[in-house]
Amino acid sequence: TASALVFIFFQLAREQTVQEHIFNEIHALYDRKPQADKSFRPQDYAELKFMDRALKECLRLWPPVTFISRAITDDIVLADGALLPAGCVANVHIFDLHRDPEQFPDPERFDPDRFLPESVDKRNPYAYVPFS
Repeated sequence: TASALVFIFFQLAREQTVQEHIFNEIHALYDRKPQADKSFRPQDYAELKFMDRALKECLRLWPPVTFISRAITDDIVLADGALLPAGCVANVHIFDLHRDPEQFPDPERFDPDRFLPESVDKRNPYAYVPFS
């Protein structure tokens, strides 16, 4: 979405070393390509691992969908015993979810390495849902 792009550019503009790392990663990929065909193909983007992590971190800090709502159809008892009765609306605040220090230590800090495979494996799979 347009808002996602705006916030990605906003965040990356603040992160000079991240910009340089992405620039170098793209150039390294370009340099590995044969001289006869330097064009980028969709499959090439899978090699840009750092750029992928940086974009995910931008979306963690600035999710384009900041909250979602769901109508509860059946009574739900939460782990702490609280009841969500059928017919009520439950809101999930993605902006706050992405800043949960239990899932994302030092959550206000920009850190693409939060999305290294070994970090992702330790996290609840629903802790990161930028597009809901």
